[in-house]
Amino acid sequence: MTLPARIKAIRLSKKLCQTHMCDILEIEQATYSGFEKDGVNLKFSTVEKIAKAFNCSIPFLTDIDSNIYDEQEWMLSKINNSKK
Repeated sequence: MTLPARIKAIRLSKKLCQTHMCDILEIEQATYSGFEKDGVNLKFSTVEKIAKAFNCSIPFLTDIDSNIYDEQEWMLSKINNSKK
């Protein structure tokens, strides 16, 4: 999974629309759409803002190898995997 795809998946899991994200991030629709399509202009500071908007950590948001979209469930899987 790519970071843009993960951002979209997490947004959808939280039942947020792109318009709501644009309002929170104070950006244009085309800019946000680019974040989810190909990561255009996806700077670290933008990733920080998206994580804050999702109320999640940056490690959770950027874990492109994960298909878990709930941070508590993600943390439990990390803990369980570290015990193996």
